[in-house]
Amino acid sequence: MKIAIMGYAGSGKTFLAKYLSEKQHIPALHLDEVKYTKEWKPIPDEQALPQVARFLEKDSWIIDGNYHYLYQQERLEMADLVLLVMLPRFPCLLRCLRRKKDRQAEGYTNDTNLWFIQFVLFEGRSRKRRQNFTRITEDYRDKVICLRSQKEIDRFIQSVEENSLPLPPPNE
Repeated sequence: MKIAIMGYAGSGKTFLAKYLSEKQHIPALHLDEVKYTKEWKPIPDEQALPQVARFLEKDSWIIDGNYHYLYQQERLEMADLVLLVMLPRFPCLLRCLRRKKDRQAEGYTNDTNLWFIQFVLFEGRSRKRRQNFTRITEDYRDKVICLRSQKEIDRFIQSVEENSLPLPPPNE
């Protein structure tokens, strides 16, 4: 099984990737860790791109993150399931603020600053980004599950617990 998890900053992409990786025994790659150090300094593309390319060669994978230039099109084409996590902006901001302590324990610094708060609330939801998510939903409708609330995330997790991994309903 190959799963691409995309969506807004702070929506729970990494949480879902870790959860599914543990439950389904599928290796996970977190694109934030490929693209940035724990001090949030960019990692050069010549290091990041080959790492993602190698991961895509695996028989099964979970990749969380957006990053268009990190083989987004290939990820979407190869994925059996695409999860779009599209929670409203303020729940995403609250999640980011709550996770700061956990991230510091993992060695992250400068995790929540003014730039990032502005990104979560506004820049990460630009018209271009929203259009990209709409295009993904339309182009890959046969394998997209869109989670727009915590209740939908909870139902998704419950279905994983009960029935293994749910797949999107067939098109009508």
